[in-house]
Amino acid sequence: MFCHLDAPANAISVCRDAAQVVVAGRNIFKIYSIEEEQFVEKLNLRVGRKPSLNFSCADVVWHQMDENLLATAATNGVVVTWNLGKPSRNKQDQLFTEHKRTVNKVCFHPTEVYMLLSGSQDGYMKCFDLRKKDSVSTFSGQSESVRDVQFSIRDYFTFAATFENGNVQLWDIRRPDRYERMFTAHNGPVFCCDWHPEDR
Repeated sequence: MFCHLDAPANAISVCRDAAQVVVAGRNIFKIYSIEEEQFVEKLNLRVGRKPSLNFSCADVVWHQMDENLLATAATNGVVVTWNLGKPSRNKQDQLFTEHKRTVNKVCFHPTEVYMLLSGSQDGYMKCFDLRKKDSVSTFSGQSESVRDVQFSIRDYFTFAATFENGNVQLWDIRRPDRYERMFTAHNGPVFCCDWHPEDR
């Protein structure tokens, strides 16, 4: 099974029940249903004659507790949330404009419904409460560009961040002033990370 896309994709994310997938990139932002033998386009989220750079996505994530909620990391430094339940064609919900460069990664907390984390080329990570219009915490890795951020699936307060220079940092969201631990994983960029499903 495969799907021909209109443009290159930078990221994909599957909804909780694995019935749909969202595909995002510089010139594509679509939702496909996953049928028995094919992908079927359900929704094109790039609306308007000349969509803004908020539609140009470096990353996308589907909320695992709210099937109508997506978040994207835009190449213009904006973190955008999307509400698929909106009756209008434009599903854009919230805009967070605090990053100064491209946002590389967005990540919802696995158990906290309103918590969203972002990592940017500007070297900062930001934690957002979706009930508020500004970030609630800013973390400086005092390093190069942030490439990935991932909340721990076992430890409520912990997240990992990876960097352009090969470093990996572990953070406690209650302590934005300094990381808990740092180690060098590679000589070059660490583009992504993940947590072991059972071991801390």
